[in-house]
Amino acid sequence: MQAADKNKSKSNTRYIITVAVATYFFWSSLYLYVPVLPLHARTLGASLEMIGYVIASYAIGQLLLRIPIGIGSDIVGRRPFAIVALILSGLGGVWLALSPDPWSLFAARSLTGVAAAGWVAISVLFASYYPSGKTSKAMAVIMSVNTISLVSSTFIGGLMAEHIGTLSTFYVAAAIAFGGAALLFTAPEPKISKGVKYSLSTLMSVLSNRNMLRISIIAITLQFVTFAVNFGFLPVHAENLGASKSEVGYITTAGLLAAVIGTWAAAWLTGKTTTTASILLASFATLASLIVMTIATDLIALGVLQALNGFGRGLMNTVLISVALESAPSAIRATAMGSYQALYAIGMLLGPAVSGPVADGFGIEMVFWVSAGITIFGALVALSKPLPKLNSGI
Repeated sequence: MQAADKNKSKSNTRYIITVAVATYFFWSSLYLYVPVLPLHARTLGASLEMIGYVIASYAIGQLLLRIPIGIGSDIVGRRPFAIVALILSGLGGVWLALSPDPWSLFAARSLTGVAAAGWVAISVLFASYYPSGKTSKAMAVIMSVNTISLVSSTFIGGLMAEHIGTLSTFYVAAAIAFGGAALLFTAPEPKISKGVKYSLSTLMSVLSNRNMLRISIIAITLQFVTFAVNFGFLPVHAENLGASKSEVGYITTAGLLAAVIGTWAAAWLTGKTTTTASILLASFATLASLIVMTIATDLIALGVLQALNGFGRGLMNTVLISVALESAPSAIRATAMGSYQALYAIGMLLGPAVSGPVADGFGIEMVFWVSAGITIFGALVALSKPLPKLNSGI
């Protein structure tokens, strides 16, 4: 029996590594071109408002499909949805490269948003290789993989665009996605005991969970800021200050690298303080960075502020996703994750959709002020009532 357990543990370790690498490829395929996507849209003739719509299109598929993907993953398995997500990401990368105008770019980015909806299946598949009671640890690991992937891909993407050309980032992203799909074929899905009989009431119980709703509202504010500023108009603002494409990549990377530190800091903070206090610390870091960004004119200062913002983002993301996953039994965790991610996709949609017209009408600095107000709202939601402490820390 002990030998069997050891063999199972070795197999699980191998599959954990396989899915972690596939996850790295998944996010790289979606973010390799992110630092230059707004700039590429502008070269195709997009106005600031249209740039906002192109960025917002990434959220449409996630908003509409994450709950259905979560339900389907709990019923038929997580791996099929994860594989399809990577294939769609590859197809979306090719389409982005071939897009002749901003509206085609809008449609292509929408397809990559459909692919991103598969994060529901990938994250829960990864967690399923861990024993019960280790969910928070699994989320900390996979969120670290997520952020490290974003760090390296945006850094490399900026360099590629500068020295090889913007279109290279789309084609390489597509190749990475297809490689990740191939990897997932080698990782069998663990069997999960069905302790819950699936029905409409199962979904409603997840959606009506008050803790789930509160953390989802906070996550909406976080994603609003992320996609309005970090992946939206901060690159355009940096270019207006004289940054090259590679320097835009450096600034974006600074924020993502700090997000890794924020993810790791969550492990220590959730063991030392409350969930609410951790979220408030993250909100303060984000708020301070946004306010100072409105007056920063130096690229180095912009990079430092982006790092402060990234720390807050990494900390908050890890805490919130762990609470979401612990809010449901293992048999319906994909539904819980899908519901959480679908709700926070509202912020991914509204952030750039609102900030585009704001930037067009009042200037890019006003986008930072609006985002600061949204951050304060999220902090007030966290303060309204104590959030549950994570069972085992992170």
